[in-house]
Amino acid sequence: MRRYFFNLKTNRGVIRDLEGTELPDGSSAREHAHVVASELMKNRDLSTKAWLVDVCDGDGNSDFELLFALANPSISALPPEMRASVEDACQKAASLNDAINQIHMTVHQVRATIARSERALHLAALDGTLL
Repeated sequence: MRRYFFNLKTNRGVIRDLEGTELPDGSSAREHAHVVASELMKNRDLSTKAWLVDVCDGDGNSDFELLFALANPSISALPPEMRASVEDACQKAASLNDAINQIHMTVHQVRATIARSERALHLAALDGTLL
């Protein structure tokens, strides 16, 4: 059995799975990620379709990401061309969310560097990442 971590990537940042789940293999991890995405999408607004489940190993290395749109039954029911278009738009929105979140982290890191140079108090970590 291997421990997998199912981190949630939203438009507001990453919510880390601190406990993880022991599963026999990658196929089981993919199925579990699909269940996690389906459950989190219930009764949520449309923006969750651009969220991702980032499945990582015990060392924090990403094995794969699952776009919520791929776990959405209403999108699966669309004609193939329309489905591909919606999935592509959601993937691009997820990529944009990632870029914006990385920019926010960079700004925090720059502020921490400036504060350290001025020997001022600063935020030492954000979402489990040292600044």
